[in-house]
Amino acid sequence: MRQRFTMLLLVALSLAALAATIAPGVGGAIAAAPKSAPKSAPATRADASVNFPTVDPSYIYDQLFTMVTKYQRREAGYDNNLPVNVNGHDEFAAYWQAEMLRDLQGFGAQARRDTFQVAGWRGRPATTPAFNVEVTVPGVTHAEQVVVIGCHYDGEASSTQSANDDGSGCAIELGVAKALATYWRANHVYPARTLRFVIYDAEEQGIYGSFHYVNQTINGDSANIVAMLNEEQNGIGYPLRFLGKTSNPLLPTTLLMTPLTDNAAYEDTQSLGPAQVQAITSFRALMTQAAPAAFAAFRALGDGSLTYYDDQHHPVTQQIFTPQDLQYTQEADDNLGGSDNYPFALAGLPTATFIGNYSYYDQNPPPWSYPYDQPQDTIQLMNVYASGSEAEAKALEFSLALPGMLTTWALAQPAVLGFTPADGKPVAAISDIATTQPDAAISLDASASYDPAQPDAALSYHWTFGDGSQAQGVATQHAWASVGDYPLTLTVSDAAGSRTITKTIQVTGAPEVIRNPYQGNPQNGIPQANPAMTLPQPAASSGATSVGSLAPSTGTPWWLWAVLAAVGLLALGTIGFGVSMARKPALSTAAGVASPAAEAERQRREQAVRSLLTPRPPDDAPPDRVDRGE
Repeated sequence: MRQRFTMLLLVALSLAALAATIAPGVGGAIAAAPKSAPKSAPATRADASVNFPTVDPSYIYDQLFTMVTKYQRREAGYDNNLPVNVNGHDEFAAYWQAEMLRDLQGFGAQARRDTFQVAGWRGRPATTPAFNVEVTVPGVTHAEQVVVIGCHYDGEASSTQSANDDGSGCAIELGVAKALATYWRANHVYPARTLRFVIYDAEEQGIYGSFHYVNQTINGDSANIVAMLNEEQNGIGYPLRFLGKTSNPLLPTTLLMTPLTDNAAYEDTQSLGPAQVQAITSFRALMTQAAPAAFAAFRALGDGSLTYYDDQHHPVTQQIFTPQDLQYTQEADDNLGGSDNYPFALAGLPTATFIGNYSYYDQNPPPWSYPYDQPQDTIQLMNVYASGSEAEAKALEFSLALPGMLTTWALAQPAVLGFTPADGKPVAAISDIATTQPDAAISLDASASYDPAQPDAALSYHWTFGDGSQAQGVATQHAWASVGDYPLTLTVSDAAGSRTITKTIQVTGAPEVIRNPYQGNPQNGIPQANPAMTLPQPAASSGATSVGSLAPSTGTPWWLWAVLAAVGLLALGTIGFGVSMARKPALSTAAGVASPAAEAERQRREQAVRSLLTPRPPDDAPPDRVDRGE
């Protein structure tokens, strides 16, 4: 029996390998995009002429590949401890959080999950709450002021990888974090203001995660938000040409900004106050400088050319990130109102959304329109759009990196996040401040506070609330008795010194709530494909790329698939019978209930998955006390 079982297993595995070899590159839930050999750790991307953090395109691509191929079908509100191959929602969030904390080690980063209720898809009630994940890096000199970087990580009910929309944004956030921390360590500086990285949930169901964040999580703190940067469906933008062909135009990457005049998505801009108009106007003016700086940085780092192909598939190297190409990275008013920047912009805050192609659902879409929110949205298809092949494409790497570079440039500006040396004192940080109403207690914590020189130093915390009350400890709760403005003060101390920060708390009987226009209009989670679009197939060995539906066929005769399927099923059926007979006493009881051995095996597999989520040590140590000149 053992020899027969082994032979059948070898037959089945051989058939599986043969099928995998000739199987099509459909961007489904199982296939993984061909990937180049693992890279050695790249040298730090730095150039003396670049004075801001620069992202690593390969790191962003690798993170996107890892997250969207391992953690698929990320439906918000349904991952009630489901296996990762059924719903990878929670595992994706855990991996992102762990990687973010690893990238930011040494800078006091703290993570929190912010849960909220969702209804679910139409006709399919949600079974568990959704949650946003927030990672905070406290500022040194103006910790009370906050910059938010956001994207969403959930998908449609019919989604598989959701690579472009919006796995790309989650990978770009990681790339930004890694670039910032690398720069901070090398230059012995820290963020001046507080930075919050957030991945929002339930965006596809109605932008619920970011509306919850604005209306509940930070409702009492919105006046301290300096700007919100939103990483939305990138990768199919500059410097990508559809299929990598010179005959196709360069695709743009657009910066959608908070508008100052009404449009279809914003119908009340006239109600913005003078201070809001000034802040939005200044931010928009500042961001016009982002693309020239980012283009110059790419070229300084040696990324000034890219190889495309002519119609005969001859390589053609062209210059990229040139001043002439700045036309492909332009600002525009946000007239979509369909992403996580929307509630921030409706609240009158400066926002910038970085977005690639989004023409798929147009009535007459151009052939390079990418099928976001469709099952075919995978990293395989993104590579095909970039080069005609499923292999890792340099054009895709650069297109993913450009929004990250625009973001790091913006954060380096003193008017946005800004950087500053440490001054020998501990850093004081206050958590998000929720809705503040009379007699309604809110929770406050200072767990993100730390001493850069002595990260393990014991800290003491003293709170005053502006109404005569005081408290001690890293966490506290407080309720103000009446409407009014109150100075909330936190003093953090250790043996090296102390630091005090103050926020003005506006206690009101009617907190501002931003209306979500998508509320009460549940979707079914299965967006209809655009019949006007024909998706490309990956390139054949000749290098030619055909355009046709991305169906599970690349020219392999149907009868060969039928024979393989029949033989495979026969072999697997025999194996399954042998396994069930050999392991039945160990894995089940007479009543059909899992035995202790089965439960132990289940726990082992779960632990194996969880082990992937453990943060690794940082690539570089944070700057020490001597290097900061203390």
